[in-house]
Amino acid sequence: MAPKLTDMSTWTGRTGKDGLRSFTDEDGNFWLEQNATKTSKWAKLASKGHDVAWEFGANRRYTGRMLVDGGILTPSEATKKFLTGGP
Repeated sequence: MAPKLTDMSTWTGRTGKDGLRSFTDEDGNFWLEQNATKTSKWAKLASKGHDVAWEFGANRRYTGRMLVDGGILTPSEATKKFLTGGP
C-alpha cells in the first residue's frame, strides 16, 4: 500500500534518533510526527494514541498546519476539536 498523507500508519519515512515518522506530500511539503515523549499539549495528545504531525513547507519552515487523526487543521482548530471538548 502506498503511503497516504491522512493515514500516518502508512508513512515509511523515519527521522533522527527518535525515529519519528515522516512524509513528503506531492507539493513537496514535509510532515513530521509529533514526539509523544515531549511535554507539550500535542505530545500528551499523541501519547494518548492520537496521530499528530506538523507540516513544513519546501523551505522547511512551519506552515501553520497540522495533521490530527487524519484531518488537516490549524492548531487553533485542533485545540477546539481535541483539547477543549469540541465546538
